[in-house]
Parts: sequence; structure tokens; C-alpha cells
Amino acid sequence: MTANTATSEEHLLGNGGHAQEPSTPTSSLDTADTSDTTTLPSELSEIFFVDNSRRKQSIKIQVKLCPEGVYLRRETDEDDHINEQLIRIDDIIGSRYGPRLKKRARGGLTSCRNPQVPTGQEEEPEPDSDNSAYLYIYAYLKKEKPLRRVQTLRILRFRSSNDYGVNLQTAEQWHHTIRRHKRGSGSQFPDSPKPLLILLNPKSGSGKGRELFQKQVAPLLSEAEAQYDLQITTHPQYAKEFVRTRRDLLERYSGIVVASGDGLFYEVLNGLMERLDWRRACRELPLGIIPCGSGNGLAKSVAHHCNEPYEPKPILHATLTCIAGKSTPMDVVRVELAPRDKHYVMYSFLSVGWGLIADIDIESERLRSIGAQRFTLWAIKRLITLRTYKGRVSYLLSKKQKNQEKPVEVAREAKESIPSIRSSLPINANGEFRDLPEEEEEDEQFADAISLDRSVYRQHADSWHSAMSRRTAYYSLGGPSLRSNRSRMSLSQRIEAANADFAEKVPTGTIPGLQIPVQGCEDWISEEGDFVMVHAAYTTHLSSDVFFAPESRLDDGLIYLVIIRSGVSRHQLLNFMLSLNTGTHLPEDGENDPFIKVVPCRAFRIEPSSSDGILVVDGERVDYGPIQAEVMPGLINVMTTSGQ
Repeated sequence: MTANTATSEEHLLGNGGHAQEPSTPTSSLDTADTSDTTTLPSELSEIFFVDNSRRKQSIKIQVKLCPEGVYLRRETDEDDHINEQLIRIDDIIGSRYGPRLKKRARGGLTSCRNPQVPTGQEEEPEPDSDNSAYLYIYAYLKKEKPLRRVQTLRILRFRSSNDYGVNLQTAEQWHHTIRRHKRGSGSQFPDSPKPLLILLNPKSGSGKGRELFQKQVAPLLSEAEAQYDLQITTHPQYAKEFVRTRRDLLERYSGIVVASGDGLFYEVLNGLMERLDWRRACRELPLGIIPCGSGNGLAKSVAHHCNEPYEPKPILHATLTCIAGKSTPMDVVRVELAPRDKHYVMYSFLSVGWGLIADIDIESERLRSIGAQRFTLWAIKRLITLRTYKGRVSYLLSKKQKNQEKPVEVAREAKESIPSIRSSLPINANGEFRDLPEEEEEDEQFADAISLDRSVYRQHADSWHSAMSRRTAYYSLGGPSLRSNRSRMSLSQRIEAANADFAEKVPTGTIPGLQIPVQGCEDWISEEGDFVMVHAAYTTHLSSDVFFAPESRLDDGLIYLVIIRSGVSRHQLLNFMLSLNTGTHLPEDGENDPFIKVVPCRAFRIEPSSSDGILVVDGERVDYGPIQAEVMPGLINVMTTSGQ
């Protein structure tokens, strides 16, 4: 029953009828399910026929719609052979019902002969006289070995009555039952009356962003009946300002999809974080990404997390992920910099780098005209003229690593120098952020504050990594300011009012500030010396072909800090670089490599000794100087196929 080609189509005739197509798909979604779902049965079943012109006979197929999906059972008279197929409800992205489409569906629609119509009358009736109703089921079946999605179209034609209205009611019943089963599987779209906000950079994909969207994204949105509002960016920071200033953002949209590279995702994230209701926005608006740009590390990491295919059609596969209607928490990393007596904070979702990879990424910009090969050529140059950087690297071990043996090369300052420093933001036993209790009502939760910091201007370019993101840490304060109105205010109103009250107070992080030494602080480990590279990652992929942190998970609350010390041979470095695409570049568990190691940590700090070098955050160069970062577990939600 399943085709081996990229497109599978079945045209089924029901109750002495034919099969048809619904009206032309649009970008609109029914704002409400008009059927009384309480009266719909959990299972529907009907007998259909498929015309087999080669054998000049009709094949009977039993079609059953159940919570697990659409089950098809085909019987043939020859040797009582039976074929069966289950189209899983999670693989069905949508369905349409109505009269036959004038425009052929993708893959073509072959003519079918009604086995109960006398010979000579088997031609399709004209659309204005046809009393059949049609149901189109759009699915993308997941296949293994190789991992891929197969486009599948099943067309059911209902003709049990000579009255079109009766047939249409039957098709509508099947359609609404599919929607109900989608809701039962955890998908949010069938129930949501809100559209998606899609932000498209028309200059992404070598200037073909708009064309890529119309040809590859829009058809899938139509099949899924996904209602959406498409916004075309017109200048840098457009997306950031749009999501930051839109007052009805949460009330109007069910989620935000970025159709571009990771640079636009950065803008959206930071735009959300500069809203007074940023915490609610991060919780209620899942973020999705469709890789129409050049920096696609996040899209590949999400695909890896969901065990979904990426190549050879990353846009198609990422769109399917965004319309699955599910989301998963994702960590964000707070990055603090203090170059030349300045201080600012940014938020990152991919990586922070110092040394070899950062040098290659930024310095190869002069070869940008040759495309991705610039990285390879500059990597060879850097291996020949290898640099080392003197400084100190400190990190706060994850709970899993706390009790393990400390590295031999750890350099600690005198223990009596600095006592342990407590954060102003409490964390519970699991390392997660929690609110401070109110003085009088400890079971009440208060609201958050937001920094008024603004990000520095940055230019977007193709990169191994991707967009730089920033925001400030968050915290909650107890107080009586809203106590008199509390009984009359909803939770969201209280959060927004509290944010407004404390908007001018810049929240602090959970680790000592950059001006406070961490040597001697509890659980902090410091290493001094010469380093070839220090690179921190918190997603699996830095780009679509750099599998940098294989053990990373979207919401594991960990930063994977890769440290390469001076003394490593060029041959070992070459093997390291060549293995980046397969994820075999890191030492195996238990292997004690004196030069290369990976440390899962919750926070880290880099303190260069010199004033000349390159630091990158998500592939973008930042001011050189001391830098530190800490992970904020599950701060945002990203669209996935697996859900939480």
C-alpha cells in the first residue's frame, strides 16, 4: 500500500462513488470547529474501491479512521492477498473536504471508474452536476533507513446518496474526526483560533527567501490548514521591533516562526525579552525556525532532537516540524561581557568561542565570495600558523560532574582569599529558577522584572554558528504593591503590572559578576595557561554540518565547554577539525587526553591575559575582554514534533 516514491497518492471510491479533491487550499484555518465533537464517534469505517485498469477490475479497500490514524486494508481475489497500511495520526498534517478541486493535487489525480456505473457511463460528471463529496488526507510518512518523509495523499470520494448535501456531511464528519484525533495526539493547531506569525527575510537564501517560501513553505501550510500572518522584514532589527512593540502579540498569535537564518531568530528572541510581559511571552509563544538562510545550526539541532530528517529538503522538513503543533523547552544562555570598563549582557542560544574556531570564523570573512569553502581554506592557514592565547578559564561543574576527580592542571588561588558568594536569585535543589516568596503570602507568586539594556548593533553574515542573542536574567520580587488589587487581577495582569513597576531594575545573574573573582568559590574550577581554543556549545550543531556537542539536549541545562590546551599537535588538531561533521572529534568517555577535553558545566568564565584576540557569541564578533556565561534552563519553547 505504501509507495516507494517521494509522492504516494491513492484515489478511493466510496459506496458506489468516485474520489474528488476539495476546494483550493488557502492560508486560512477554520477559526472554530463547527461540528458538535461530543456526537462524533471515535471510529469511522467505510468500504471504498480503487480502479485497477491493468487487471480491468476494482479493488475493495476497507478504510477505518481511529485515534491512531487512518487504517487501510486492501483485499484482492488473487490468492486472497491482503495489504495493510496505517497512516499515523501524527503523520497526517491536515485534510480538506468539499467538491472536486479543479486544480490537480500535487502528484496528479488519475481518473477512476465507478464499478457500479454501467459501461459507457464511467466518465467523471461535470463539476456542476456531480453529487459526490471528497475528502483529501495529506500526510508525510516517516521512513527509516534512510530517514526521510514520504509525501502521501489519500483521496476519498463519498457518493452514498444522490443528495450532495448528505455526501458532504459524511465527508465533513471524517474531516472533523481527524481534527479531533489530532487534538488528542497533543497538536495545538486544530483548536487554536490564533494564526502563526511568520517573519520572512526576503534576502535570505542568496536573496531567494520569498521564492523559497512560496514554493516550499506555503503549500504545506495550506495542506495543514495553518492560519498565518506573513510579515516581510524590510530592514535590520525589523523583526525585533515588531515583536517588542506589538501590544496584542500574545492575544493575536499562537506562535512565531522565523523563515530565515539564525540571525532573525536572534532578533525575535531579543525583541521578546525587551517586552514588559517577556516571561509570559516566552512561556506562551513557542518559537519555530525554517532554515531559509545560511546559518542553520538551530534548525539542524531541532531536527536532531526530534529524530527528524534534515537533508535533502531542510525547508520542507523544518516546516513539518513547525506545523506539528507541539513544543519543547529550550535552554538560553546569559552572556555577560566587560570590555574596557564597559558592561553589557546578551543572550545566546548556540555558542561562545575563543581561539581557533572563532579565528577561522571571523578572519575567513575576507574570503566570503568563495562560499563555504572559505572555512576549509582558512582552517588550513590557521593550522600552519597556529596561535595560542594566554589566560584563565573557570567553570562551574554540573551536578553530574561535581563529585568526579578534579583535573590535574587546575590552578586555584588561595582558599582564604574569597568566601562563597550567594546569588540574589534563588535556585532550588534541581538548579532551576524559582520565585522569592512573598512576606505574608508565601503561596503567591509575584512577577518579573526586565532589563532595559539594549543590544549593540550587529551585522548578519553567513557563519559556522549563527545569530548572536542577548537578554538579561530574570528574577521575582516580593512586595505589597499589588496586594490591594490582587483579588480583581488575573495572573497575567499581575505579571504585567509587576514588570511595569520594576522595569527599571536590571536583574542580576545567579553567579558572581565579572568584577568578582571566582577562584576559591564553591564548585568553581579554574585553569590558567596557554590555550589553542575554548569553545562552549549548548546545541548539538553549530551549523548544519558541524556536529559539535553530540551529548547536548535542548533542555538539559548544560553548557558543553571544549578546551584545547597548548602543546596539542597539528596532526591531532587536523583530526579534530575533520571529525567535526560526524561528532567524533571529542575524547571518548573515560579517555584522559592531556590536551583536549570537554566539560559539561552550568557556567563558565574566560579571562584573556592580552588585549588582542577574537571572541564570538553565536558566530558574531563581540568586544574582546572578560566574558562569562550561565545557562538558564528551559527559558523558551521551540516547535518540535515530539513535544515536551
